[in-house]
Amino acid sequence: MATRVGVDGLTKAQRYYRRHRDKVLAKHKELRQENPEKFRGWSKRYRENNPDSERARHLMREYGITVEQYNAMEVQQGGVCAICKQPETQERNGVKYRLAVDHCHKTGKVRGLLCFKCNSAMGSFEKRDVPLANVEKYLEVWK
Repeated sequence: MATRVGVDGLTKAQRYYRRHRDKVLAKHKELRQENPEKFRGWSKRYRENNPDSERARHLMREYGITVEQYNAMEVQQGGVCAICKQPETQERNGVKYRLAVDHCHKTGKVRGLLCFKCNSAMGSFEKRDVPLANVEKYLEVWK
């Protein structure tokens, strides 16, 4: 059975939510506090059954890009890190990490995809406001 959609493109439930958002969220919070285990189970099952949905939400919320844009960057870079030109090697529980989205913390602009190690290094320098030219000069001395 198909979900009925009104002329505004919304279902009845979506219209109700828009009109009563604060009330719905307050009730949801109350139920979550009363039944934390039940909600954790629902959330866990949803994430397990919809891994791409969570990833899409994360990419959009954190970096303002879609999964398709991420995939296009990955193809453009040949599936390797933009700095070291190596594929990702970091794993957790036997699952290999995806390349991390590198972005400027001041402007939010996405620069490319990096492996875990290069992203960590970039983050350390950027947080301390260390000019990368200084790092390059230092490395040149020890060649």
